[in-house]
Amino acid sequence: MSTEPEDPLDRITLSPRRFAAVLSVAALLLGLVLALVPVRVANADLARPKVSCGNTFGGAETRSIVNGLGENSQPVTIAYIDLCERAISERTTVSWTLLFGGLIAGVGLGVVRRRT
Repeated sequence: MSTEPEDPLDRITLSPRRFAAVLSVAALLLGLVLALVPVRVANADLARPKVSCGNTFGGAETRSIVNGLGENSQPVTIAYIDLCERAISERTTVSWTLLFGGLIAGVGLGVVRRRT
C-alpha cells in the first residue's frame, strides 16, 4: 500500500491510444470539411473581391467562375480557370491526406488489439 496521494492529473490525462483516436477523428473531420468547402480566389475587381471555384470533389466549376468574374472576357476566364485548378489541386493534396490519414489511423486503432 502506498502512502502517496493519488495524482489528480491521472484522471484527466488521455492514454496514448485515446489521444491517437482523438487525433485521427480530428484529421478525418478536418479533411472532410476542407474537401467540401468551396475554394475561393481573389478577384481584381474590388466590387467582387472573391471568385468561388468549386470544391475538391467537383473541380473548377466554369459557370461559377464566370458568374464571379461578372464578365465574359475569354482570356480572363481562362486565366481564372487555371488559377482555380491550381488552388483546388493544393487544397486536394491537404484535405485528402488528412481525410485518408485519419481514416487509416482510425481503422488501425480499431483493428489492432490492445495489450491488457
